[in-house]
Amino acid sequence: MSILYGDVNPSGRLPYTIAKTEDDYGALLNSSVSFDHFPEDNFTEGLYIDYRAFDKNKIDPLFEFGFGLSYTSFGYGKFSARWEGEVIPSEFPDPEVEIIQGGHPELWDVLAVVRCAVRNTGEVAGAEVAQLYVGIPSGRSDDEESDAPVRQLRGFKRVGPLAAGEEGQVEFRLTRRDLSIWDVVAQQWRLRRGEYKLWVGASSRDLRLNGTLVLPDW
Repeated sequence: MSILYGDVNPSGRLPYTIAKTEDDYGALLNSSVSFDHFPEDNFTEGLYIDYRAFDKNKIDPLFEFGFGLSYTSFGYGKFSARWEGEVIPSEFPDPEVEIIQGGHPELWDVLAVVRCAVRNTGEVAGAEVAQLYVGIPSGRSDDEESDAPVRQLRGFKRVGPLAAGEEGQVEFRLTRRDLSIWDVVAQQWRLRRGEYKLWVGASSRDLRLNGTLVLPDW
């Protein structure tokens, strides 16, 4: 009731996509299939579930992944992106480092930092949830996927509550794992060479800022 009467300004976001029609969900939504008859799945959809499938198939959702409502409005600006440190990261984690439970320790090293500012441009106080999406470069050889997802969520931060006219700062710290793909040949997480596209916005379709990080050839 507090939200309905405006005493509380909502800032929640959808953790999934709401389609316009049932058919928009494709083969992943099939009420005739049950695990009683089909207890196994070969996951032919791969990475393309929810918003990644909608992006790939150019389907316009009713309410997109990350969508949310507010009694105020927000503006985004002051975008910056840089690699952390002066050394260009290696393609694979250091093979001399022992792998522990949870994976190679270097997967959690911060390789890049993305920053922006969010300003409350409305007339009432409220919080915003800024979201960072990353487009990993497509593969360049026959053993790599050539159609990587357009963008994938790699971070989100709640900013505020911000008073009317107030500005908050946002920082996203991208790890090696965030920027890597699984190499089925090497059986390791690997950074791809090329241009990493970056977007920051209020949802997977409401993207306000963009930029790039380039990983040159080794």
